[in-house]
Amino acid sequence: MKKVTTLALVLLTGATLAGTVSAEPPRGPQPERMVEHMSRQLDLTEDQQARMKTIFEEQGEKMRALHEETRQRIDGVLTKEQRAKAEELREERKEKWEARKDKMKERRDPR
Repeated sequence: MKKVTTLALVLLTGATLAGTVSAEPPRGPQPERMVEHMSRQLDLTEDQQARMKTIFEEQGEKMRALHEETRQRIDGVLTKEQRAKAEELREERKEKWEARKDKMKERRDPR
């Protein structure tokens, strides 16, 4: 039962963390896009927009750090073999995500 729980935790965390530390721009909502959306909805002033962007950027940094810390803690619990398998699973999820992302991009921007 302990192995099943550990594997489930690894898979769940891995799905959440896949690709969080890379040279690519951060995934998920971008501060500029979020501020733009809120500005349209709430009629924000330029000062409010700048302050909101700072808040979103800081929050993004905190979330990336938390994800990395969580991944390191989980890896610390796993054996060498389990870490290798977990990394394989992360890579598979990352590849699938990239394929889905490309497919969605093609739908939005047909050429």
